[in-house]
Amino acid sequence: MSDRRPLQIDLLTGLDGELCEELAVLAQRCISGYSDDRPVSASLVRSRLTNALTGAPPVFAVARDGRELTGWCAVRRPEPGEVMARLWGPVVEPSARRAGLGRRLLQTVVEAVEWPLVTTDVPVDRDGATDFFARSGWEVLDTITVLHGTPSAGGPGAVTAADITGLEAYVTAAARRFAGVEASFAASALPRWRDDARFSAETLLLDPPTGALLLALVQRNATGSELLVAEVWAADAEVRRRLIVQAHTLAADRQVAIVRAVTRQDPADFAASGMRVTGRCRAFTLPGER
Repeated sequence: MSDRRPLQIDLLTGLDGELCEELAVLAQRCISGYSDDRPVSASLVRSRLTNALTGAPPVFAVARDGRELTGWCAVRRPEPGEVMARLWGPVVEPSARRAGLGRRLLQTVVEAVEWPLVTTDVPVDRDGATDFFARSGWEVLDTITVLHGTPSAGGPGAVTAADITGLEAYVTAAARRFAGVEASFAASALPRWRDDARFSAETLLLDPPTGALLLALVQRNATGSELLVAEVWAADAEVRRRLIVQAHTLAADRQVAIVRAVTRQDPADFAASGMRVTGRCRAFTLPGER
């Protein structure tokens, strides 16, 4: 029997740059080789865990073996207008798995919050992660498709957010019309996007005649680069596909390696635009919290 003592888990109350870098490095190591493998940076961690509108830090727990970060788990507090809080992790160093650390981290943050929770996207090809949530009593709430595409130079140009005035009203109207969100949360869409370090007005593509839009986010780090198609808000399939094709041209202009899309809707418009399905994910929630 091992006499090794359990790792210390601490609840923290703030994020600084050094800690965000540690969280990013461990997260990158843990997703390497899976369908959700992507560049993870300190700025991405900060923007995903911190409230855009309130600036409130997450509720999060870290485990250390001495000074070395071994695992972490965080809950991003709900934005105004949101019902559920987003769970990130648990993220556990591969060499420290199967010793109960992930369950301890998860239990620590769940007991520390009062909001209904939904997980981030859990790839189905990562059997250990999906089994972990099932064994922990969580249930599947949603299924998400992941697609990849190749940047394409010389394609059609696009109208971007840098080209128009009245952008706040444009995005709010699109959120109400195409995403079906209530008024206060629709009005917060653009401020939340702008808080993301990956956001640029030149990567928010618009179709003014229909009021449609496509939000794309450029992410780079030492291991790779991508253009993430984060939102496509349009009622017409032709408009959706045109915006997706324009995003591939944008990716070539930005010299990123791949175009990546994550969608809860029918992926047919992405596939028709030349993208291929590379994986599927599930979002989990605790029973009774829907």
